[in-house]
Amino acid sequence: MNIIEKFSKLSARAKAWWILGLIVVFTITVGLLVTGSGYNNFAKNLSKKTNGIVALPLVKEIPFSLGLDLQGGTHLVYKADVSGIPAADQASALESVRDVIEHRVNVFGVSEPLVQVNHSAGGDYRIIAELAGIKDVNEAIKMIGETPLLEFRETVASAPIVLNASSTSNISLDAGNQQVSWKNTELSGKDLKRAVLEFDQKDGSPYVSLEFNDNGAKEFAAITERNIGKPVAILLDGQVISSPNVNEKISGGKAMISGSFTIDEAKNLVKRLNSGALPVPISLISQQTVESSLGAKSINNSLVAGLIGLLLVSIFMIAIYRFPGVLAVVSLLVYGLTVLAIFKALPLWLAFVLVAIMIGLLFYTFNEIKVFNGGVALLFLVIGVLLFVYASKSITLTLSGIAGFIMSIGMAVDANILIFERVKEELRAGKSLSLAVDEGFRRAWPSIRDGNTSTILTCFILMFFGTSAVQGFGTALFIGLAVSLFSAIVITRTLLTLVLGKWLEKHSWLIGSNLVKKN
Repeated sequence: MNIIEKFSKLSARAKAWWILGLIVVFTITVGLLVTGSGYNNFAKNLSKKTNGIVALPLVKEIPFSLGLDLQGGTHLVYKADVSGIPAADQASALESVRDVIEHRVNVFGVSEPLVQVNHSAGGDYRIIAELAGIKDVNEAIKMIGETPLLEFRETVASAPIVLNASSTSNISLDAGNQQVSWKNTELSGKDLKRAVLEFDQKDGSPYVSLEFNDNGAKEFAAITERNIGKPVAILLDGQVISSPNVNEKISGGKAMISGSFTIDEAKNLVKRLNSGALPVPISLISQQTVESSLGAKSINNSLVAGLIGLLLVSIFMIAIYRFPGVLAVVSLLVYGLTVLAIFKALPLWLAFVLVAIMIGLLFYTFNEIKVFNGGVALLFLVIGVLLFVYASKSITLTLSGIAGFIMSIGMAVDANILIFERVKEELRAGKSLSLAVDEGFRRAWPSIRDGNTSTILTCFILMFFGTSAVQGFGTALFIGLAVSLFSAIVITRTLLTLVLGKWLEKHSWLIGSNLVKKN
């Protein structure tokens, strides 16, 4: 007889004790993740006071990733010059600028930068960059660059060049090519996917490999076709950085720049090409430093607001539902610790274990109350996958995210209220307490399902189509709603199952009802 068969033959109360043990381990884990630094300080002080007799193990401290409004940092506003771009292409060009700037600041290790495009009332386009943790404005400006513009130009007059039969373009750094008159082409930095440093397999010499996107591949093929025997110039900020000679039409969107490079020169060229891929010139028009002290004040205010809200909710639940209200508050505390733990970047194995426990217990509980079906399984699988993704990566915590978390507390309480009210209805119908609890959970599920599903769908819209502040709110709200299903259904039901018995039936006022049917 395997473990599953042995467990299935246990009584409901015995099963609840095993599940409670798993919940306790789960709660201790998320509690240590959230309060890691506080626990470590306590363990160190305890060891010091007892001369090392009591030495608790220390845990790895995982900090929260705070946004600009909480951590402080730099706020930059750039004006984008789209005068030279057709109106139909301006939106895509600006999105390319945003992506390039995001990539550039990510390379410098900025945590979760916020880069967005705004259209001002005067008709100008603005690029707004918020860099959390960067206090030096000059460093941030240098990081993004003022007007890095990458261009590809062809010659106005032909220049005699000796060619090789090759499928790639070989660069010639001959100064004679630098006196050539150039004219613009349709190919620019927006069409360059990446530049990579590579080495020739024959002699080990460095060269730069270029790769274009689909549109860039077509443009590059056309340019090389009409410029066979001529150089094509690559300009960064108006300066020629390379002028490769075209051997033949180059298809496939790849080219090679080779020459008498040192490794450092080739690396620098790659860096300039990748960092210069801005299809639109930008100019800095505003800069601001957000002090971390303002962020600390925001965190403190948000913490106070959250604690007051939690206290008021707890008082309400205990006053209205009495002993079940106390159990709901316990599950609410576990809920809060779990959400805060998911906000941190957990190791992949730990994120998987925590999410697997939550989803596994949800499957078990819904099977016990006989509302498990294909739709429920699909919903929990989607929730489980998303929770794992969010738990395994760092979520930038902002004021809007904290607002979403506080709002989700109300949603978590709402599920408990629906369950308890259904339990009261079953008691009034003359059912026993144990049967009323089971029926209460089962009959409350359709309301919980419909309310949470509609809200989760709204969260998806906010997460995938909103601006970053709205995305933060939607993400935090989704995580809160997903965890609330676990806390309200699994934890609350497990605790209620354990306290059911003659003592509670005798003291029926503890559940806010005098209609408990005596066995």
